[in-house]
Amino acid sequence: MSANLIPSDPGPGSLQPHSSPAPARGWGEPGPESSFRIQDFLSRAWSAVRRYWWLIAGVAAIGTSVGYWLTRTVPPKFDVYGTIWVAKGGSGGAVRSPGLISEALAWSDLARSWIVLDEVVSRLALYVTPTEAGDAPTLSQLRPSEALRPGRYALTIDPEGANYSLLRVTEARGTADSLVETGAVGDSIGRSVGFRWHPPAESLPRGRRIEFVVVTPREAAVRLSGDLRVSPPQQSNLMRLSLSGDDPRLLSATLNMILEVFIEEAARLKRENLSDVRRTVEEQLDSARVQLARARSSLETFKVNTITLPTENTPIAPGVAMATNPVFNAFFQDNVSYKVIQRDREALERILQARAASGGRIPVEALRGLQAVVQSNPGLQTELTNLAAAQEQLRRLSITYTDSYPPVRDLRQRISLLETTTLPELAEASLIQLRAREDDMRGRIEGQARELREIPQRTIEESSRALEVSIADRIYTDLQTRYNEAKLAELSAMPDVEILDPAVAPLRPSGDTASGILFVAIAGSLGAALLLALLLDRIDKRFRYPEQATNELGLDIVGAIPTLTNPRNSSARLQEASQLVESFRSLSLTVRSAFDGMGPIQLTISSPGPGDGKSFISANLASALADGGFRTVLIDGDIRRGALHKVFGVSQTPGLVDHLANETALHEILLPTSHGNLFLVPCGTRRRHGPELLAGNTMSTLIRDLREQFDAVIVDSAPLGAGIDPYALGVATGAMLIVLRTGETDRKLAQAKLEVLDRMPVRILGTVLNDIGENPQFKYYYYLEGYGALETAEDRSALIGSGNGASGRR
Repeated sequence: MSANLIPSDPGPGSLQPHSSPAPARGWGEPGPESSFRIQDFLSRAWSAVRRYWWLIAGVAAIGTSVGYWLTRTVPPKFDVYGTIWVAKGGSGGAVRSPGLISEALAWSDLARSWIVLDEVVSRLALYVTPTEAGDAPTLSQLRPSEALRPGRYALTIDPEGANYSLLRVTEARGTADSLVETGAVGDSIGRSVGFRWHPPAESLPRGRRIEFVVVTPREAAVRLSGDLRVSPPQQSNLMRLSLSGDDPRLLSATLNMILEVFIEEAARLKRENLSDVRRTVEEQLDSARVQLARARSSLETFKVNTITLPTENTPIAPGVAMATNPVFNAFFQDNVSYKVIQRDREALERILQARAASGGRIPVEALRGLQAVVQSNPGLQTELTNLAAAQEQLRRLSITYTDSYPPVRDLRQRISLLETTTLPELAEASLIQLRAREDDMRGRIEGQARELREIPQRTIEESSRALEVSIADRIYTDLQTRYNEAKLAELSAMPDVEILDPAVAPLRPSGDTASGILFVAIAGSLGAALLLALLLDRIDKRFRYPEQATNELGLDIVGAIPTLTNPRNSSARLQEASQLVESFRSLSLTVRSAFDGMGPIQLTISSPGPGDGKSFISANLASALADGGFRTVLIDGDIRRGALHKVFGVSQTPGLVDHLANETALHEILLPTSHGNLFLVPCGTRRRHGPELLAGNTMSTLIRDLREQFDAVIVDSAPLGAGIDPYALGVATGAMLIVLRTGETDRKLAQAKLEVLDRMPVRILGTVLNDIGENPQFKYYYYLEGYGALETAEDRSALIGSGNGASGRR
């Protein structure tokens, strides 16, 4: 190809995508999967940033200004801290309640529970917030009732200090405050809106207006819970609490009150748990006392009744059992075991019979008292343990949550199921087992009785009753000891927590709030600007990236034309010209390959809209084919605005339209150019019926005649959006190249026109990307530097004199 690049006709333009599939891939095409790769995303993002740098800078400037304004208006934040010592494992006493809070999260939940925060809000009157801090003592006596109506209020005192007016302040501008009530100073204030407030007359300043905001105590507790941060004692015994706000004195007072109420509630909970233990042991002790009294009375009655009976073999002192042999001992032990089983069985039957009186629930504490029965049934023992654990878990959750909380409901259902179904069923199984053991033991005793008929029944009875007394006494003594310990623990109960570090009002803000706000504003505005730039890039209707041609329009990329900037430096101009020359050489080779074996090249070149550079591409492609030895004719088929005659310096008429109108012969419109193998057919006279002439048979005949004389027929048509002209020319030649200009072509227009083109007998070879610029997505479409074919001074001067700027690319 010659170094003389042919500038095209001047005119604006832009374009957009197409979805029809291409028959084959062109060179340099990234492939449909490239848009999903991270490097392509970053490349597109960088291109969007470069294109919208002014928008990013503007948004960042606005965000920085807003951040600076906020630093001047947002008050400083203070943090106060307090520490509580949590004694893990309890206080170390002899008796410890199984229900004491010991888990780290349980302590944290207690600190944030409403029972603590509601009390703090009530004591410090945090539900009232005065507009001026100096009015806090006056409002500290205000108490809410159940009929409280939250809102902003104003209390005005007349100059004489005799009367007051309570107003409800409206937030809307231009709206007067509504009067709630009036009265004499010294009376109760605000009953109609739920206030319990009877301030002394001397506490209300004359001629003053006191504005304040009232919320419900629970709402104040919710706000306090949101500001409170609690670090549970995970790896140490220390639980740290902190509060944030803009009033350091109020913060320290609030946190100290939280610590104080927390300690009080922890002590109360422990006392209640210890009281439960003491009451349980006391019930067991009363039952053991009755059993011991019965055993002793039975033994004494037996001795009184048998004291005068004669002895057998060995004299027996009153109240003293005689010595016996091992057979007697075995029989005696079996008999004792039998009576123990019998007593347990009777006790278990009484427990099961008591279910009806207690609504189907089994008396759990009485069941726990049957230690032998519980130990002999692992399932019963396990379910009793599970019941105790569930009751303890319910007690902990009830401190923080209401009965409507799902875990609380689930625990109550589980406990009810254990007490009404699971435990009774296991107790029934134990009763069946006891009855079987009782029958078995009875059989054994009856068998042994045959060997012991010679032993006096009085001695056996006495020993059995004495053993019952001994067992009952041992049980009673043990329970007496446990009861004394539980009672002592209840009376001397100390909480498992104590305040280690109280809160102190800080003198300085906790952090540099201004710089933080400014940093967030700058970072946020930059992030928003970047997102906006990416969004604008995504919704941009112009063609900007190669994958938009391949993936969206379905066009193969058969060539890419670099941007022509005409730099001042001669070496840079030479390098730019080399890039352009190589791009048209490659495009020429691709077009020739597309028609290899199919006869002469006949091709229409169009674009979706004006200004995409179709004439520039047509002229230089024809020149490249001519330089390659192809006898080439270039037809200016843009009969509406064609200007190739100006580019080549020839007359517009006679031309294509004149020949189609049968006014001139073919040899009259074939005009030679400065390129030896290149001839031009100008557009001819502008005619109203020109489009119909292009769509007639004469145009097809012209193309057929030109194929016999030339190796390549290149037709520069009007844009696809201009009318039927490009479609008629495309049908006449049978093949078409679509020109897309980076940053100009309207993709949606291109897609719409290509869909029309798909329904016609036109072979779309692909697309030529024009004016690809320096975007990183197109860097692989450029050629290596230092390999240019322009070497002579004549070539360089010719390049310098070629078309420059955007005007030469249309």
